[in-house]
Amino acid sequence: MRKQQIPEDYALVLLQIGEDGEDDLEDLAELTNVEQYRLWHVVKSLQHKGLITISRTSQSSVWIRLSSKGRQLLRAIWPEAQLSHR
Repeated sequence: MRKQQIPEDYALVLLQIGEDGEDDLEDLAELTNVEQYRLWHVVKSLQHKGLITISRTSQSSVWIRLSSKGRQLLRAIWPEAQLSHR
């Protein structure tokens, strides 16, 4: 895999999702200390890069998970990261 360059806040969002296995948008904003409007921009960019998947529940919650490409990138950035296997 070609090494991608991503901003630090993008990498921190990936790390948080990877550690939890999945996060909803509200919890992710709280856990990362990123304002929701900025987080939504980060999440959409990560989705566009194929690093995460986004799904909506019937209660209109937005759930975010790492894709296999996202897990590979996260392992390349932080080999010591403890990724959840959900």
